[in-house]
Amino acid sequence: MPRFTSSTGDSPAARPFLFVWLIYSLLVPLGVKFLLFPSGLAERMDFRQLYAAGYQVRTDPSNLFDYEHQKTVQDRLVSKADGLLPFIRPAYEALLFAPLSYLPYRAAYFSFLCVNLLLLLICFLVCRNELSHPGTFAQPKPGLQIFIFYPVMVAILQGQDSILLLLGFCLAYRCLKAGRTTLAGILLGLMMFKFQITIPLAALLLFRYASRAFFSGLVAGTGLVGLLSIATVGWNIVASFTRVVKLTASATLVPNSPALFGVVPLAMPNLKGLISGITLNRLPGPVIFAVTMVLSLAIAIGIIRKLRATKPSLGVSFSMALTGALLLSYYLHLQDFSVLLLPLGLVAAEKNLNLARAAWLFYIAPPMLLFAGHSLIFLLSMLLILLLVALIQVADSDVKPTASA
Repeated sequence: MPRFTSSTGDSPAARPFLFVWLIYSLLVPLGVKFLLFPSGLAERMDFRQLYAAGYQVRTDPSNLFDYEHQKTVQDRLVSKADGLLPFIRPAYEALLFAPLSYLPYRAAYFSFLCVNLLLLLICFLVCRNELSHPGTFAQPKPGLQIFIFYPVMVAILQGQDSILLLLGFCLAYRCLKAGRTTLAGILLGLMMFKFQITIPLAALLLFRYASRAFFSGLVAGTGLVGLLSIATVGWNIVASFTRVVKLTASATLVPNSPALFGVVPLAMPNLKGLISGITLNRLPGPVIFAVTMVLSLAIAIGIIRKLRATKPSLGVSFSMALTGALLLSYYLHLQDFSVLLLPLGLVAAEKNLNLARAAWLFYIAPPMLLFAGHSLIFLLSMLLILLLVALIQVADSDVKPTASA
């Protein structure tokens, strides 16, 4: 692992962040204990799928992607529920939750909540400079904007793995900044538990830098987790996981997908959710799929051409690639917006009106839309588009005009 040093010489003071983090890390668990536990809400959080998967991978790995078995395990170990929150990640991630599955559900949920709080601290320490620009929304001191970013709170309370993904992206960015492109590729390969985000991010970065070392590292990291998944659950599980991905992708195009999948297209803040929302789900699934694919391809080509033509700085390039990856992902939820902390920090000091508007709205809009109803979450995809437009403007402004002959 490379040694990370400040790019400015003097690292921003971490003491205010640590003080607020300690208070935050005290109040959140207390709120969970006295509000979520008595009401039984903890048992309905997304962590139930990860907890059950951890139990299955150590007791009956061959049925890890069997929906009926997943539901049986969740109902028995956590609580009975009408539908199922399916485990739809590569098998290797379930190994991370196997140790927690030895604990009772509430103890495991509480433990992972504390892990997420610790990961949040590490994210700041890894990218202290990038998360300390004074232009960032509500940041009187370095890093304090993290605590009012609503997707982070959603990820912590839901017991999701989005903050782990943020940490992986922070480490990959710092490796690229330090010239460790192979290690950056390996780290992104290890983040394939959310491959719907990691693959487009890695692909866009590949087109930007065309680095053989980065590609080799990416292949190595992806191959490692692939082999680990196969070693955990066997070769036959590959076909099962492929069916899971296909069914889940199909469910995102169905107006009223069954509770089995836990998928609601209008609750996805990506391009697919936006198309479903603006058509009011009146178009057939295949038509929505076709329109989504055509627009996704056009946006991807546009981003690639801009990255290659303007060759913006690493911070702008990484931000553009990550924003594009979120917009183009086939499966996305509000907690996944946690990774936006990195691009919002990277470009916070840029003087761009659309960038400033996007930053404000990313902090203000999510809780308001969630309060209004899950069926409006798709509108957040428009903020991704606004941020992408702003980043393109920043990239264009960085291009120095050619001197006239």
